[in-house]
Amino acid sequence: MERIVGMKLLQFIKLPRLGASTLSKPILSRLAWTFAFVVLSISAVSGQGVENISMERSKFFVDHAVFADSAGNRLEIYYKIFNDGLHYIKKGDKYVANYEVNIIVIGDGDEQITGRSIERNYVLENYELTRSDEGYLINQLELNIPPGDFEVISKLVDHSSNDVSTIESRVKSPAYGSEEGLSQVEFIQQIDNVPADSPFMKEGLVAVPAVERSFDGEASQLGVYQEMYVKDYIGDSLTYSYRIHGKHDSYELVDSDVLPIRAATVQHRNFIRIDELLPGEYTLDTKLESKGKKIADNQTKFMIKWSLTSLVKNDYDYAVRQLKYIIDSDEKKKLLALPDSERVAGFDSWWASKDPIKETPENELKEEYYRRIRYANQYFSAIGRDGWETDRGMIYIQYGEPDQIDRYPFELERKPYQIWRYYGQRRTFVFEDTRGDGDYQLQQPYDGDWRHIGTGIGP
Repeated sequence: MERIVGMKLLQFIKLPRLGASTLSKPILSRLAWTFAFVVLSISAVSGQGVENISMERSKFFVDHAVFADSAGNRLEIYYKIFNDGLHYIKKGDKYVANYEVNIIVIGDGDEQITGRSIERNYVLENYELTRSDEGYLINQLELNIPPGDFEVISKLVDHSSNDVSTIESRVKSPAYGSEEGLSQVEFIQQIDNVPADSPFMKEGLVAVPAVERSFDGEASQLGVYQEMYVKDYIGDSLTYSYRIHGKHDSYELVDSDVLPIRAATVQHRNFIRIDELLPGEYTLDTKLESKGKKIADNQTKFMIKWSLTSLVKNDYDYAVRQLKYIIDSDEKKKLLALPDSERVAGFDSWWASKDPIKETPENELKEEYYRRIRYANQYFSAIGRDGWETDRGMIYIQYGEPDQIDRYPFELERKPYQIWRYYGQRRTFVFEDTRGDGDYQLQQPYDGDWRHIGTGIGP
């Protein structure tokens, strides 16, 4: 059975799509009533109905780090598979997925340098867990590679469905010095209770890979594991420092540790507070020094994903403006008028007032709204505009996922355009890339009976 480490398992129920016809029928479950309230609340300002969304996201992630090893360099491949990224067969009272991970390392001239394949079973206790988009498994495998630049092809094969997912990445294998050096960075999670024989144990340190180099903005810490190759410095003390900076150096985190050197290889684990970082791309610079002289350094990029908490703290006006599809003018004025010391509490209080079920810890309306904003930012962002501010983002947030999207990117005598159809609501929206920059503009009429759209574009 696959070892499961760092797994967050939550019961998940797939909500039905609620179109206009569905809403007119009796809804018996409390959950369905809750979701109906969320749908109607999001559309309160616009006066339009909203359909449930089904966010497309990757179910398979791969990361890597290269370390010095007695047999050459050690390439560690880390992979993460979400529960709902696999197909399961019921065996007794369990649900079993059978998967295989294939790794191929390609060098110059498309020559295969090395490779490895493992096959595993992944066992879950009930059907709800198989559909969870929160639960996942993490594992790693190792290969020996020489110094150089390589292409790594990682494939996930689902033997229950024969689905194949492929990720291609570049790996730089450093020529570590025999006496001194600093390994690449492995981003890790704050998990300590793993078995002693776990592949995530490294000389007594727990290093459970985070796999994705894109971190949740709500996370308070960034975990870093690195190895130091310091044979010539045994008995001395060295300074290990880090610096985190953004693209424009608008925010920096700097710190250092003095480490006594007792072995030729030193494993180092550190957790860095990142709860004040705004969403965006950052670089982690790590450096090893002896008496002020640099021994080795390393640079690694990572992303901080969108975070409501950091946004409210650092750009309150923007956070309030982002509520445009759900807030009325009086409520907006009251929020903007709050003094700095009351803004975070006031923002939270406003959302609490919209919570459809006070007895539950979740705010279903809030979660649904920001899921749509994140989706819009991921897929509809344009130069100088976040996705939620674009026309497609506006319609997506208000109406949800279209039943059908017709794309026309290469039409003669007209610019690229898309037609979004909402059959249950009898609405169609036409977007055109009028400026040729990928930001599709909503065309008139903005909505209406899809059979009589009247634009000359659709049917």
